[in-house]
Amino acid sequence: MNLKNVFGSTALVLLMCAPSPAAFADSAGPRSPWGDRAVLRAGQVVQGDYFAFGPHVEVSGIVNGDLYAAGGDIMIDGVVNGDVIVAGAKVILSGTVAQDARVMGAQVTISGTIGRNATLAGVDLHLTETAKIRENLIAGGGHVQLEGPVGRDARVGAWRATLSNEIERDLIVAAESVRLTSKASVGGRLRYWGEAAPSIDEEATVRGAITRRPLPEGWSMERARQGIVGARVLAAVVGFLSTLILGLILLRVYPVFSYRVTATIREQPVASLGVGGLVLLVTPIAAASLVVTLLALPVGVILLAMYGVTVYVARIYAMIYVGQCLLRHGDETTSLAKPFLVGLVLYSLLSLVPVVGGLVTLGTVLFGLGALLITKKDLIVGLREQHQV
Repeated sequence: MNLKNVFGSTALVLLMCAPSPAAFADSAGPRSPWGDRAVLRAGQVVQGDYFAFGPHVEVSGIVNGDLYAAGGDIMIDGVVNGDVIVAGAKVILSGTVAQDARVMGAQVTISGTIGRNATLAGVDLHLTETAKIRENLIAGGGHVQLEGPVGRDARVGAWRATLSNEIERDLIVAAESVRLTSKASVGGRLRYWGEAAPSIDEEATVRGAITRRPLPEGWSMERARQGIVGARVLAAVVGFLSTLILGLILLRVYPVFSYRVTATIREQPVASLGVGGLVLLVTPIAAASLVVTLLALPVGVILLAMYGVTVYVARIYAMIYVGQCLLRHGDETTSLAKPFLVGLVLYSLLSLVPVVGGLVTLGTVLFGLGALLITKKDLIVGLREQHQV
C-alpha cells in the first residue's frame, strides 16, 4: 500500500469537504441553522437531494431526490420522490414519501404516505389513521401507537405498544405491554416477546398463529430496565466528571483557540457538520487500511488513538457553543467556563433520554469535530502566510 497516496487522499478530502451552497432557508445569505427557519415553500421544486437544518424545518414543496433534515421542530407536508432521513426533537410527517423513510426523534407523528419501508424511532411514536406504509415497518420507542395500515410486515419494540391498525402480514413485537384494540387486524402470525401475553380485544383479528417467544432464563423486562438505567446513569456520571475536568483544562490552557472553534460553529455551521461527518466516517477506514499492513501498523494504531481523543474532545466545543446560545454570550472577552458548564449539564441530561440521547451525542460530535478541524486548518494557513511554519 502506498502511504503517500493514503495520506494525500485524506488531506485532499478534508480540504474539499466543505459542502457547496444549497437551499437551506429562505435567503441565499449566510445563516445559522440554529437561528432561523429552513423552509421549502409549497410550489417550490428541488431537482436532486435537499438538505435542511435548523430549529424549525418546513418542507412543503417537491423534492425530486432524497431529503435529509435535522433540527428541533421538523414538519414535512410536501412530496419527496426519494428517501427521507430525518432526526429532530419533534417530527411531523404528513406528506408523501415515494420510497423509504427513516425518522428519529423525541416525538414522532406520521400521518402521510410512505411508498416503501419505514424505520421509525421515538420516545413517543404515533402512526395516525391517515398514515399509510405500503411495505414493511420497523418501529421502536417508549410508547408506540399504530393506527395506520402497513402493507407487509411490522416489527415493534417498545415499553408500551398499542396497535389499532391493519397489518397485511406478520407482526413481531417485543414490549412490556402490548395491546391490540378492536380495530387491529393481523393478516399473518403474531409473535411476541414479553412476560405478559398481549391484551387482544375480542373484535381484533389475528389470522395466523400466536406464538410467544420465551425470554432467557433469569431475564425479565423489569430487570433489564433496571440494569440499563443503572448502567446509563453510572456512565453519565463518569462522563460528566471526566468531561468537566478536561473541558476546564482546555479552557485554561487554550482559551483563545476554544473561542475560535465556537465561532466557527456559529459562522460556518453547515461546513462544520459536513467536515465532521466526513472525518467521522473516513478516518476509521483510512486507519484500518493502514493497520492491515505490517509496515504501517504503528501509524494506523496512532491514527486511531488520535481519532478517539479528538472525537472525545470535540464535543466540548459544541457544548460551549450551546451554552453561549442559551446565555447569549458571544463576546471574546467573556469567560467560556460558564457557557461550558451550562452546555455540559444540558448535554448530560439529554444523553439519558432514549433515542434523543444518541442524536444529541452524534450532533455534538459532528459539529464540534468539524469546527475543530476547520479552525486548525485556518490557523495553519495563517501561520504559513506569515512564514511562521
